[in-house]
Amino acid sequence: MVVAVVAVVIVLAVAFGLSQFRPNQSDEKQETGKVVMRVNDEEITDVEFAQFMENVPNEQRTFYTTPAGRRALADELVKLKVLEQEAKRLGVAEDPKVKRQIKMAQSQITAARALEKLAEMKLDEKVKAEYEKEKATAISLRHILVAYAGGQAPARGGAQAPPEAQAMQRAQAIAARIRGGADFARTAMTESDDEQSAPNGGSLGPARPEGLPPNIAAVVTKLKPGEMSEPVKTEYGVHIFKVEQASLAELDPMLRQKVRQQTAESEIKRLQTGAKVVLDPQFFPEGPQTPGAPAAGAPKSQG
Repeated sequence: MVVAVVAVVIVLAVAFGLSQFRPNQSDEKQETGKVVMRVNDEEITDVEFAQFMENVPNEQRTFYTTPAGRRALADELVKLKVLEQEAKRLGVAEDPKVKRQIKMAQSQITAARALEKLAEMKLDEKVKAEYEKEKATAISLRHILVAYAGGQAPARGGAQAPPEAQAMQRAQAIAARIRGGADFARTAMTESDDEQSAPNGGSLGPARPEGLPPNIAAVVTKLKPGEMSEPVKTEYGVHIFKVEQASLAELDPMLRQKVRQQTAESEIKRLQTGAKVVLDPQFFPEGPQTPGAPAAGAPKSQG
């Protein structure tokens, strides 16, 4: 119960208002919104409610967007607000320990937001540059799957899968049609037993050979963009693969995540390297050094 209350107070401080405990912030621009509820005459806006929702775990947010979920979340918000109001009555905010905790929470929140902003700077340009570096080796993969009896992939529409030899013959006939001019993607939509990728023209999305099963990678690595494989049997079925050059749009989500991470790490390193840091040698005495950590000793500066 104590742990639950502590968690509530921490969330309260994060969601509502470190500014309420810091009188010097009264002149800051506040985001306004429509008043959607009141707790003991204290108004709560839709903006504040949405901010509170951000603390809900992602897997639970779908429920809390429903009418019943929104009311349930309002009940939780009432609990937080009455506790906050009681904290003011009890003078909790004047407790030195609480002040330190709020200050640290504010540091963590503002630091995280600063890192987000730094990671987003010139993001589109950096993503395009990263794509230019990776497009030579990044491929997009399509396939047509023909199921066979005993394979792990079922036949389309719940039909009975043919014996392996017949499945191979069918795959060879499909490959011949494509070599004769039939469009691979359109053919995949009508012929592939992979019901997940068939509606998308057999697209499996961006792929790297090292991330594919060895037997599939062995086939794919021999193909150049635009080329199609001969039918190849795996434990799933008989496949016909086609390799295409991955587009920027296909790689964009992956590249954005990669670039954000790289930028965040480099910006932290830049700021840390340029910071003037002085360590108290009595509080930070020399001792066994953690691998990768700077040596601690006499007062020193960085940068």
